[in-house]
Amino acid sequence: MSTETTHDPAPRPGDQFKGGSTIGMVLVRIIVPLWVLSGALFKITERSPSLLPRDFLQQMEGLGADLYWVLAFLIAFEFIAVAIMLFVPALARFMAVFMLAAFCLVLLNELRAGNFDSCGCLGSVSPPPWLMLIIDFILLMGVVIFKPRPWHLTSERASWVIVTVLVLITNGATFGLVLSEMGPASIVKVEPSPNVVPSPDQATPEHTDTPPPPQVAEPATTTLPGYYLLDTTDWVGRNVRDIDLVNYIDGLADSLQDGQQYLIFYSRTCDHCQMLLELHFGFGSPVPTTIVAVPEHKDGFETEGTLDQPCMDCREMELPVGCEWLMTPPLMLALDNGVVTCAKEGEDSDVPECLIWH
Repeated sequence: MSTETTHDPAPRPGDQFKGGSTIGMVLVRIIVPLWVLSGALFKITERSPSLLPRDFLQQMEGLGADLYWVLAFLIAFEFIAVAIMLFVPALARFMAVFMLAAFCLVLLNELRAGNFDSCGCLGSVSPPPWLMLIIDFILLMGVVIFKPRPWHLTSERASWVIVTVLVLITNGATFGLVLSEMGPASIVKVEPSPNVVPSPDQATPEHTDTPPPPQVAEPATTTLPGYYLLDTTDWVGRNVRDIDLVNYIDGLADSLQDGQQYLIFYSRTCDHCQMLLELHFGFGSPVPTTIVAVPEHKDGFETEGTLDQPCMDCREMELPVGCEWLMTPPLMLALDNGVVTCAKEGEDSDVPECLIWH
């Protein structure tokens, strides 16, 4: 009598997904990859560090990281995640959970830091962080609850070849496009009140009634950084001329040091800025007020959707074009004989904190 030994067949790719649902498969292999891909495409189209969450930007800046490199790495990793979710079934669910959980943690941190406007997740058209958090959390719960059924687009070996090729192409394009925006631009800064400086070899002769022509100081040349991340934490108590942002303003008058004054940075497309100026400066300013327009883009000012500037008494200035000004206007400074007594970014209150001279 012979006994016949049976052996279980070797496991096949996708066996670990048996019993999975179509909902899970659609989430992990279609919806989440497209969601992540849309964010990566928006970011690489605009290629601006301003698209990154604000508190995250400040943390990276504190570590000394260049924000263009950070942006390039994040976009590149999103492309890698998309390729894995599409072509590597064994890692697709893990990658979907990892990406969505990371998104949720970043958004929670932004809300904790008080950023309720935009997270930059979908470029400049991003909804507020709380809405993005709801979407990401629902997707995360769906991926966790619904186990995906198997769906192999190609063989395992072919999948890794496709992933490798996609990663090389997309990452090369990502770093090339993003890092091309890093270069600083040089500008000529005209002194606001050029002093008359007599030349030593042109001193007035003792027996001459006609003095030599005065010499005007040459315009100073300054180099703009690729980006400027605003941080007002140590501004109060400092002289306004010791603040680097102020020194980028072309043509700022020396009279900024005289008495009580306001210095306001605004955007011509910012409704909060227009409301601030209309409500509190539209009928005259109680003290000298200088408003400084901030370029909306590195390449220049926005030409569409601009709002009227209602302050007729304000002196109007501009920050130079060629730098990513990473700030949330309006930025208000109250000055007393040139010393900053109050500084507040993103002022949108009905009773602004820095209107201390009103």
